[in-house]
Amino acid sequence: MTGLLLPRISGSRDTCQTAAIYNGQFTYCEHHEYIDLNRGVNSLPKRVLLLLLILTALIWAGCGGNKSTTTAGVAITISPTTASVAGATTQQFTATVTGSTNTAVTWQVNGMTGGDATNGTISTTGLYTAPAVLPTTTTVAVSAVAQADTTKTAVAVVTLTAPAVTIAISPTSATVMAGAPQQFTPTVTVTGSTNNAVNWSVNGVPGGDAIHGTIDATGLYTAPASPPKSAITVTATSQANTAFSASAPVTLQFGNASLNGTYVFFVSQGDNSSGSGFAYRGGTLQADGAGHITAGVSDGNSGAGPFTGSTGIPLTGTYSVGADGRGTMILTDASGSHTFSFALTSSTRGQVIAFDSTAVTSGFIRFQDPAAVTAGVSGPFVFGMSGDNAGPAAAVGQLTFSGATITGTEDTNVNGSFTSGTAVTGSFVAAGGRGTASLNASQFVFYIVDASTLVLIDVDASGLRIAGTAFGQSSTPFSSALLGSSAFFVNGSAVSGNQPYALAARFDTDFASQFRGGVSDVNSGGTVTSPPLSGSYTVAANGRAQVTGSSNFIIWLASQKQGVVLQSDSTVVASGLLFQQQAGFQSVTGGYAFATAGANSAGTAPQAVDGRITVAGFGSLSGTEDVNTASAHVSQSLTGNLTISTNGRATGSIVSGSSVNYDFYFVSPDKFIMLSADPNTVLSGAAERQCSDCQF
Repeated sequence: MTGLLLPRISGSRDTCQTAAIYNGQFTYCEHHEYIDLNRGVNSLPKRVLLLLLILTALIWAGCGGNKSTTTAGVAITISPTTASVAGATTQQFTATVTGSTNTAVTWQVNGMTGGDATNGTISTTGLYTAPAVLPTTTTVAVSAVAQADTTKTAVAVVTLTAPAVTIAISPTSATVMAGAPQQFTPTVTVTGSTNNAVNWSVNGVPGGDAIHGTIDATGLYTAPASPPKSAITVTATSQANTAFSASAPVTLQFGNASLNGTYVFFVSQGDNSSGSGFAYRGGTLQADGAGHITAGVSDGNSGAGPFTGSTGIPLTGTYSVGADGRGTMILTDASGSHTFSFALTSSTRGQVIAFDSTAVTSGFIRFQDPAAVTAGVSGPFVFGMSGDNAGPAAAVGQLTFSGATITGTEDTNVNGSFTSGTAVTGSFVAAGGRGTASLNASQFVFYIVDASTLVLIDVDASGLRIAGTAFGQSSTPFSSALLGSSAFFVNGSAVSGNQPYALAARFDTDFASQFRGGVSDVNSGGTVTSPPLSGSYTVAANGRAQVTGSSNFIIWLASQKQGVVLQSDSTVVASGLLFQQQAGFQSVTGGYAFATAGANSAGTAPQAVDGRITVAGFGSLSGTEDVNTASAHVSQSLTGNLTISTNGRATGSIVSGSSVNYDFYFVSPDKFIMLSADPNTVLSGAAERQCSDCQF
């Protein structure tokens, strides 16, 4: 309680002192009054006043008035005041309370009663248990709070330490087939701790991901459907001390699980000058991931006439995928069984060639995007197609799908007769991933690959019969400034003499109207030349570019990165693809799926080749290829070499039975164009790095 202050009057003074009662404190004041002696009054005795004050305080305390509960005398200490505690181990703390009969305390960690899993827990008896996994901040506060006076706290500083760990993983490396499981087991010894648990990750991602594979809390790894670009590493990290871990490299191989779902395929054989050589076929197939093609349809055309139906020709079949991504599939329909060889780039795309005595076709296989099938076809596309019209024929152009109608324009080269700017009108109906279209009275079937890719197949019995691919076109207005460094190739046939023809090239531009630094390689019936590529160009707002120079071309740009090409000269009919070219690389390594097609130099024997080629250090080549020469179908190993120059053009050779010189044009480290620089064969095509996360 507070002290009593006696009233002060004129001629008086106070003297104050302090006393303690009931463990509390109060202040009292002695008051002295002074009165003139002549008036007869003496000062009051100070001891009387003090006695009265004490009696008053005792009376108030006894009656409960102004009763004091302050605890200024409570004190608390903790032992030990500092501690170093290893993860998942314990430390006993004790607290001593004085100044009160209530010696109970409340234990806290970082201000939280009982602590938590992040910073550690503490029992009601003061037993602190450090977390198994150390927090980011490894210093925590253990507090004892006096229950007699919660303002009185004692604190101990705890430094969390990671224990020494010995950790190993078994197996130390593994080779895993696509989609297959692999169990990993850790062996962990932790000094001063019983926490032998680990956290699993794949390439640094806890639990892994779809690209590199996943792993669960027990160490069961599940491989992805195809290899990624980077190496795969499984890691077990000690929970007691995350500085300790053990890793195992995983070598991922392709397998039957690499093909799982619905795919679109397309293959074609180029025409010759007599008009008897063309053939093409496209459709869908459903792979079950276990070697069976459970359903599918296809449509096609050739010199023998079209094979199609209102909903396509049904098919089933089987397939097998080897560890290197090479495989075979047999498609069976009403016309019989047809064997194909393929080389997978990933579980979503690959290169394909026919591998039987039918037409020597080559092309691709692509995973069909279900979302694109549901959405249907809409917007502008640029297309490139080739085939026959009583001789070699090719066309490029633009088509816009809107509602049920199609409008557009095309450029064609039929037997060396070039026609530009022909209007295209028509209609289309899409049912699932397959549709039909009428374009200027020609009948087409199309297959949706994804939102930006279609396969177009003319199924007429006569006239212009062509097939190929269409690519969704960017909505950005085009200009000459968008055409920069590029690599491209075209293939086809000379207008006369049945001679096969192929050209590969690269160029820079001034982003205005002129080519710069253009080089090319041409193989025309076995005659190989390397003329400079020079000339001028224009690019219209709709993406149509016209190149005039040493050779003449029409390019329709789908985007700044890709376009379709038609050679508009009168001596050859050839079409192909253009790619924006990266710069600044002079060496590449890795495995690539490739396919080339053409014929012998006389044009009498079509040929197609696909396989896997590995580029190692210093440009050495190795791999395996499947070769279809119509009369023979062989699988054989290959070796070779290449040397890359600063502009991305490379020269080298591939030895497989015999040595064939090749020119290579690198679009990027993940893709390159191939052209045989050989007097005996005219082959061209492309190679793509085998990786699930590459962008082509």
